[in-house]
Amino acid sequence: MTPSALPLSGWTVSLDLWGTLLTNGDRKAAAGWRLTEFGRVLDVYGHHPAPEKLSEIVGRTRKEAAHQQRTTGAQPDVEAQVGAVLDELGIDRETPDLLKLLLAVHTHAVLRACPQPIPGAIATLDAIKAAGGRLVLTSNTLATPSDVHRLLLTDLGLLDRFDDVLFSGDLRVAKPRREVFAAVAERAGTPLERIVHVGDDPLTDVDGALGAGCHAVHYNPRREATARPRVPDFADHAELPALLVSLHGAAAAKPISRSASHD
Repeated sequence: MTPSALPLSGWTVSLDLWGTLLTNGDRKAAAGWRLTEFGRVLDVYGHHPAPEKLSEIVGRTRKEAAHQQRTTGAQPDVEAQVGAVLDELGIDRETPDLLKLLLAVHTHAVLRACPQPIPGAIATLDAIKAAGGRLVLTSNTLATPSDVHRLLLTDLGLLDRFDDVLFSGDLRVAKPRREVFAAVAERAGTPLERIVHVGDDPLTDVDGALGAGCHAVHYNPRREATARPRVPDFADHAELPALLVSLHGAAAAKPISRSASHD
C-alpha cells in the first residue's frame, strides 16, 4: 500500500500526555519529596517553616496555578510559583541561589512519581503511525519544564514515536486556548479540520480542540456520562486506531461542524 493510500494519510493525530498516554504515578510520593527537599534547602538558609504550613502553601499555590491554566489557558510561570511560596513564608526571594535551588526541586519532583505508559498506549501510537497518521504530542505543563518531560519520555521509549512535541511551557499558552491547536496545525502543515486531538479532559482537550476547529476524541476510561455525547470516546487504547479510521471516513463524507464545539 502506498503512503497516500493509508487510512490516516494526510491526518495529524494530536495526543494529550498526562492521563491519556501516561499515568500520573504516585502523586503523594512526588509531593512528599518536593516538600522534604524544600524543607532541607530552606533549613540550609536558616529558615524553618512548620511542615504543615509549608505543605499548605505549596499545595495551594500549585492548585491555584492548575485551575487558572485549565480554565483560562494561561501558562503558569514556574519561577513565579516558587517565588509566591517564598513571599508567603516571608522569605526574600532575592536571596542568592535560593530560588534557583528550589526551582530545581520543584521542576523535577514529577520524576519521583514514577509515571508509566497507560496499558496499550505504546501499541496504539505504533498502530496510528502504521496507518499513516502524523503523531503529535500536545501537552500542558505546570511545574515540569519541557526538558524534564523529554527526559522522561525518552526513558519510557515514547519520545521518538512522535513527529513533533508541543509543550505549553514552550508555547507560553495552554490548552484549551485555540493558539495551541493553531500551533499544531502550523507546524504540521495540516489544516485544522484535518487534526484530531485525543485527550482525557473534557474542557482542555475536547472543548479546546473543537473550539479551534479540530476534531476531538475523548479518552474516557471509566465510561462516565458526559455533557458531550456527540463526541466519540473510548475506554481502552486498543479501540483508538479503528475509531480514528472511522472518524476519518465520516469526515471525508461530511465536513466538520464548527457549531459542535460545545455539544
